[in-house]
Amino acid sequence: MLYLYDRTICNDLKQSFNPINSGDPVVTFVDTESVIGLAAQIQDDNITFPVVAVTRKTDTNVDRDRLNFTRLHSGVQSVIDNKTNNVYYERVLPVDLRYVITVLSTNVVDMDEIVREILFKYSNMYFLTLKLPYEASRKVRFGVMIDPDSSIDRSSSTSEYIKAGQLYQTLIPLKVDGAVLVSYTPAKLIRKVTDVNIVSKHGENLI
Repeated sequence: MLYLYDRTICNDLKQSFNPINSGDPVVTFVDTESVIGLAAQIQDDNITFPVVAVTRKTDTNVDRDRLNFTRLHSGVQSVIDNKTNNVYYERVLPVDLRYVITVLSTNVVDMDEIVREILFKYSNMYFLTLKLPYEASRKVRFGVMIDPDSSIDRSSSTSEYIKAGQLYQTLIPLKVDGAVLVSYTPAKLIRKVTDVNIVSKHGENLI
């Protein structure tokens, strides 16, 4: 399910740099699924700078501060399927989700302007919404902001460009607030009918 957060964050950030969906955007955006091939594209000189790439940190842990025993083990009734007569219980596991935005440019001016835009975008809590593709057709709202527990790494020494010149690099850490994993457990909804028979003290049936 974490890929849903990846796509939501990446699509929103990509639209920020290319709001009119231009076929020749000024900034090359690389999402989490394509970032693996970024080094090869740079080596082959098949990419245009500046570049903004988003990667998710691999150490995604359970957020114990938001852990709820009932919602994790028993779940909460969330949806009833009228066709199958099933009721689905939603189990929720909160996770600590973090990302890194990597900005690469061949000059300081582009670097400064792009970093400025990103910092202002995520300086306060920036809220996004994703739609779950599971049994419960509902949405999850979460916030994204600059990670206060990590520092912005600006490589003044720069990394070496493959062919000529230099690439300036800035790493901006992001933290997701409200990220959860969900799972649905079906249970059959059973109708129970109870017959009530009220008898008076003289033995007469009142109903």
